[in-house]
Amino acid sequence: MASGRKGWGWATRSRRPAPGGSSAARWPAVLPPEFTAHARQVLGPDKLLVRGLSVILDTDRERARATARETVSARLWQPSYAAALTRLGYSRQDIAEVSDRLVDAVVAHGNPVAIADKVAEHLATGADHVTLLPPIGTDFAAGVDQLEHLAPALVDIG
Repeated sequence: MASGRKGWGWATRSRRPAPGGSSAARWPAVLPPEFTAHARQVLGPDKLLVRGLSVILDTDRERARATARETVSARLWQPSYAAALTRLGYSRQDIAEVSDRLVDAVVAHGNPVAIADKVAEHLATGADHVTLLPPIGTDFAAGVDQLEHLAPALVDIG
């Protein structure tokens, strides 16, 4: 369950690292909730797990998905990224075609409710925080406007 302070730009759950514990933390991005669950299992309950989540805010679902597909495609040149996706159960065909299944899993896109739902998935699978990442190259003011537009949907997570 999500709890604690939530606002634009990030969402959080109540888990915090134990006082005096290790400060080791991880911040994976552009990976599905299955990776979040795996990372939580590997890190254990006392490590901070912050997820970076690429977001494409667009009420035209197909246009949002097309833009999200570009985000994923830009990462696929990295062999380690494709290998991680394969380990998580995505087929070579999913990766080669940058399938809808893959895009929908790794980039939050669409309207504010759809994006909030993806944030909630990562929180439910073990993330302590989810940092929303507007598309690279987004003008700062436009990015802030997008995050402000998302805020009402994020406040109700949990």
